[in-house]
Amino acid sequence: MPYRTLVLPVVFILFSCLDQAQEPTKSSEPYWDSVYSQNRAIFSQQPTELLKYAIKDRAPGKALDIGMGQGRNTIFLAQQGWDVTGFDPSVEGVRQAQAAAWKLKLHLNASVAREEDFDLGREKWDLIVMTYVRRLTGEDANRFQQALKPMGILVYENNNVGERNELLRAFCRFRILRFEDVDAHTDWHPAKKQPVERLICERP
Repeated sequence: MPYRTLVLPVVFILFSCLDQAQEPTKSSEPYWDSVYSQNRAIFSQQPTELLKYAIKDRAPGKALDIGMGQGRNTIFLAQQGWDVTGFDPSVEGVRQAQAAAWKLKLHLNASVAREEDFDLGREKWDLIVMTYVRRLTGEDANRFQQALKPMGILVYENNNVGERNELLRAFCRFRILRFEDVDAHTDWHPAKKQPVERLICERP
């Protein structure tokens, strides 16, 4: 069955919320340190197109990049005037992000941390970005609702390994600005189409 593409206007999507949550995926720091240490561009160095679309008409504010990797989205946000914080469990990934920012004379609040150890805070962020880290759950929706400021947005993209529309049900308390459930070429596997979910949603 082909995957559905759905681009939604600024409306509330009413679904029964998910009560169950999946166990977060544990990071593999030595693996990613090894990958990022290779002297060639393995992954896209350009910011995620979904992120570029999401902030197009928004004034810069405080942004958080979860699982920042080599910092492509973090650096892009800093270039657009955002006060951006990023973290990743890979020492090498964060080092490369900081080095790239230094060359561009940009300031990054970048740190080495695992997701489960990072304090998101309360009503702290105007934007949270999470791309190709892991699949989100209903528990994540609760955490992000607390962490985002009113009218703050989440930008999320990841391979879809779950049920269709599950993500919409999980984020039923948010205003859904855009949602896609498609077969597409992703930033991580550009040679082959894969099921991917893309979500932009706003805390009311």
